[in-house]
Amino acid sequence: MADEKQNQLHSVENEDRSVRSLDGRTSLNPEAMTEARSEARSETRSDAKSDTQIFDSRFFQKVSRLRVAIARKSTLSYQGRRKTSYKGNSAEFSDFREYLPGDDLRRIDWNVYARLDKPYIREYMEEREGAVNLFLDLSASMGFWGKDVLSKQLAGAVAVAALSNLDRISLSLIEEDRLSQLRLSGGKNNCKRALKALEDAKMQGNGDLADAIRHVPYLPPGISILISDFMQESFLEKGEELCRYLKYRGQKVILMQILAKEEQVIEEFGTYELVDAEGAFEPVRISLDEKTVSGYEKEMTAFLKEVERIAEQSGADHYLCSTKDGFERVLTETLRMLWA
Repeated sequence: MADEKQNQLHSVENEDRSVRSLDGRTSLNPEAMTEARSEARSETRSDAKSDTQIFDSRFFQKVSRLRVAIARKSTLSYQGRRKTSYKGNSAEFSDFREYLPGDDLRRIDWNVYARLDKPYIREYMEEREGAVNLFLDLSASMGFWGKDVLSKQLAGAVAVAALSNLDRISLSLIEEDRLSQLRLSGGKNNCKRALKALEDAKMQGNGDLADAIRHVPYLPPGISILISDFMQESFLEKGEELCRYLKYRGQKVILMQILAKEEQVIEEFGTYELVDAEGAFEPVRISLDEKTVSGYEKEMTAFLKEVERIAEQSGADHYLCSTKDGFERVLTETLRMLWA
């Protein structure tokens, strides 16, 4: 099995070659390292995915009781389960106010009237639906080492939790700088439509989150969740501006960063031919030794700190979701603050 794996990766360990990275430096760049994949591994991935069911009965058992925490005030006019500052007809008491001509006499609290000798009516919280906006990066770098499965499962978990609690969702799938959007009203009947769209989505090509999201025409106040590895030069350059823009549009911004175990910890040494899945670089052979791996790990650490800085400076929340932890642990531990 190990020999087969080495052959698939075009290993040429015994050759005496100098170390080089995709950006021409002696240490590996994490963006280049992540985007560069072997053709054989891509074929293996396609075969494995056909046998994987992303949304099974266990998935529904894990997410059926979740509820997305939305701190933003709901301004949507449709009935739901989110408490608002508007007065309505729910069962949750809000406050008393003095009776005014034209008020419904059935709302007068006669006990208060007996004590104060003045009529007061009881007011209740109005319940409206919340708005959850999901943005999923479909660039090719998201399609390897289980990142595609984990990202779809997390997007599906948020969608099912929101729809099951009568919240409205907008599911945006981003490929290149284009965005396809599916808007669904609250209710469990729409869960299958959201999950079907996620199952059919293919990670391919380049991605530009910043430009695509800026072109979304309608964003009701709520929560916006960006699901990506964020290994895009455009995001590193414009990510802070993007998050501030979403906050201006009334959004609580969540950066859900998806990384594979293989991207965080390199355990294989040797010389490999790497092929960039997104087509930005020519195929290149690179030798992995302790010095090279150490350089890569330093750059990966710097990259993660930059994403954290973008989140901190723009007031967004950042969650690092790794395939090494698995879907259930990420859902219940890493993202525990996401659920109400």
